Amino acid sequence: MKKIFLIFVLGLYSFTSLAQDPYYFGENANLNPEIPSPEEFFGFKIGTSLVRYDKVVEYFRLLADKSDRASFEVFGLTNQNREQVKLIITSPQNQSQLESIRRSHLNLIDPNASVNYADEKVIVELAYNVHGGEIAGTDASVLTAYYLVANEDPDFVNKLSQAVVLIEPSQNPDGRERAVNFINGFQNDPAIADPNDIGHSGGWTPHRGNQYWNDLNRDWLALSQIESKNRVAYYHKWYPNVYLDFHEMGSSSTYYFEPSPLSTWNKILPQSNYNVLTAILANHFSQALDKIGSLYFTKESFTNLSPIYGSTYPDYQGGVGVTLEVGSTSGVEVETDAGIRKFSKNLKDNFEIGIAAFRAAVEEKETFLKEQKAFFESAVQQADGLPYKAIVFGSKDDESLNRLFLDHLLRHHIEVYELTKSITQNGKTYEPGSAYVVTLKQAHFRILQSIFEENETNKYDKQTTFYDISGWSTAHGYGIPFSKSAAVIESGNRILETPATKEFSLNQSQLAYVFDYKELLAPKALYAIQSKGLIPRVAHLPFTSKTATGEHAFSAGSIVIPIAYQSKSAEEILQILQETSKEVGIQIYAINNGFSINGIDLGSNNIKVIKKPEIALVTGGNWTAFGEVWSLLNDIYKIPVVKIKQENIDRADLSRYSSIILTGSNYSEDFAKNLSNWVDNGGTVVSLSTANSWTTKALFPKPASNKQESNQVQNSSANQLARISRNSSERLNGIIIRANLDLKNPLAFGITDSSRYSLKTSVIGLDSSFIEKTVLKSTDTLISGYAEAAALAKLKGNIIVGTTSKGRGSVVFFAESPAFRNYWFSSSRLLINALFFGGSKGQRRF
Repeated sequence: MKKIFLIFVLGLYSFTSLAQDPYYFGENANLNPEIPSPEEFFGFKIGTSLVRYDKVVEYFRLLADKSDRASFEVFGLTNQNREQVKLIITSPQNQSQLESIRRSHLNLIDPNASVNYADEKVIVELAYNVHGGEIAGTDASVLTAYYLVANEDPDFVNKLSQAVVLIEPSQNPDGRERAVNFINGFQNDPAIADPNDIGHSGGWTPHRGNQYWNDLNRDWLALSQIESKNRVAYYHKWYPNVYLDFHEMGSSSTYYFEPSPLSTWNKILPQSNYNVLTAILANHFSQALDKIGSLYFTKESFTNLSPIYGSTYPDYQGGVGVTLEVGSTSGVEVETDAGIRKFSKNLKDNFEIGIAAFRAAVEEKETFLKEQKAFFESAVQQADGLPYKAIVFGSKDDESLNRLFLDHLLRHHIEVYELTKSITQNGKTYEPGSAYVVTLKQAHFRILQSIFEENETNKYDKQTTFYDISGWSTAHGYGIPFSKSAAVIESGNRILETPATKEFSLNQSQLAYVFDYKELLAPKALYAIQSKGLIPRVAHLPFTSKTATGEHAFSAGSIVIPIAYQSKSAEEILQILQETSKEVGIQIYAINNGFSINGIDLGSNNIKVIKKPEIALVTGGNWTAFGEVWSLLNDIYKIPVVKIKQENIDRADLSRYSSIILTGSNYSEDFAKNLSNWVDNGGTVVSLSTANSWTTKALFPKPASNKQESNQVQNSSANQLARISRNSSERLNGIIIRANLDLKNPLAFGITDSSRYSLKTSVIGLDSSFIEKTVLKSTDTLISGYAEAAALAKLKGNIIVGTTSKGRGSVVFFAESPAFRNYWFSSSRLLINALFFGGSKGQRRF
């Protein structure tokens, strides 16, 4: 009996010891004992191990169940089906009126609405762990959520009645779990602080990104990833006044909070955001960290120029976004030149910053609310100062591109209207039904301007500090035709949702079916019919045929599906094509006369069989490009791709694949030999940016008179890159330039305008001595971003995309990542065409 009693006492002691941690909350914290503490729930002292994301979600649900201060929402699912969640914390009375509070807050966004600031609540969002391996965010969110829910201090409770706090424990649940599983998998007791330990090294894949290694922190404007789409949709429900974005940096660094350097401030934004709102938060942050003896710095790095970040997008929405950075531990503790950095110390710093932001927002509530109201009022006024009043956009040839871009604008709450009559602007003609109008004079003008930004409206100079790209406009990345008008354009009804895909009727043919390849999603339809057993062909020359709906001119690149030579019956072929047309929203024409009105006939040898792509994507260092291609093929085109680790490629049977995409370098000599033979036998290599140097050496070794000359030739590209990295006058911060496309090349199939946009991150182009056919060539015309004159001059004639034949196969070189951040459809179409149609020979021979 005594033994049982002793066990009970020890268990009670253990429960009590886990009830709350004075290190984080203080010895005298008045915390509600009815609320389960993090230590009680997770079973260990927070900071001694990493919390699992699924358990965090479970804990947040428990807090909402146990407390009338908290409610819980699932606002989306990640690629790996993890829940994206928010914990909403406010007073019990506010919780019962949450929807009316939210709707009332939206009056701040309406320039014409009146607001009673005393009745409004300030909205604070704490967002953690957008980069999966920056681990101190999610664990700190647990501490902060508990404290906000459990704190019984009367002054604190009163403050809570004036605010609504949104907590997102991880903006990147898939990346978070990748990091946690790796780090916890190598955890020691006692902890290993040696930075050489494998637990501090990261895994074979980067922890930073999401499923596709996309950097979600740079996806707020592009919205290419599902996590970002879900998050921004939720953001526009609340429009937080304060948005904290928690990050990590080098282990030896202290703590960083804004203000960032003034040279990174975009002049399109009211400077009061920088001078007033950021200053309020900085003052509270400094006091909070001073109180616990933590060092910090400000004004030395990071940026506020573009709305691509979680800490800048709120600045474009009338709130104030703040980048917060703490030195990384990559585990429980790590050695630095300043001593041992503890994970628990990082959590303490982040916890104090989160609570300080809450206090600052409440104490200066009216200032934050008024600034947000003034922001949207001034946006309408600011639009009047530009030399153009409206933008018309849309493609008469590409309905799928129109839908994608409309969806993009609507996700940012841009007001879009129907075009009511034909209009010609800047040599481009836009037609009702395939074109749309946006007027600049609207509340979301500043995001609208960013989407279509060109240097005519936002000039930079040497004093501007760029942390990332300087040309971030997404309209150029999509490649959507658009024109800016000095006059207001007559418009019709407002577009409130993305139009559904059109449905087309398709009559049965006994001869063949054809569809245009001009649609952005035409490759999706092409692969879909291939995957269902049909053998399509591609026309290398244009022709005009009689169809069931009349004469139709088909351009080069059009897809022909003959009835003959198929393994499917005529009825099965019709059903497959009807299903594909409905799924993709593409019109397919039935043709019963093979004798064309103009151009080649349907039996021409210039209409060639397209074999179904079997694609291998090989790792090799550039994980960003790897993920971009993977996401593009999987999400947009539904084309499967085999992903092969660099160290396994030597053992792979290359004959299984029609195309091999290289994203890195330093592959083995054995792979080089195997790859060379494979190309000679008809394969297509697609070499992306950093892989180009290795690819040229492996497939096209230049003879040299001696070893020294050989080394000089082989290292020329590497030396040029090194020189540029040292010479700031030749660096490019992601600028957008005009480029010229060879429309006769098969890589250009489906594209009708030779004038293209290209994102350039380097003055390096492709080595012309390795290029047989130039597909895309740069001009020195800067469209958006900043480049010094010396660097810009080097771009003229720069080969961006080129092809070379080798044996029966071909090699396609891209100087830049063609699927940059998964919104550069302007160049990713060339990549897709390379996979279907091969390179310089106009066909793939297998």
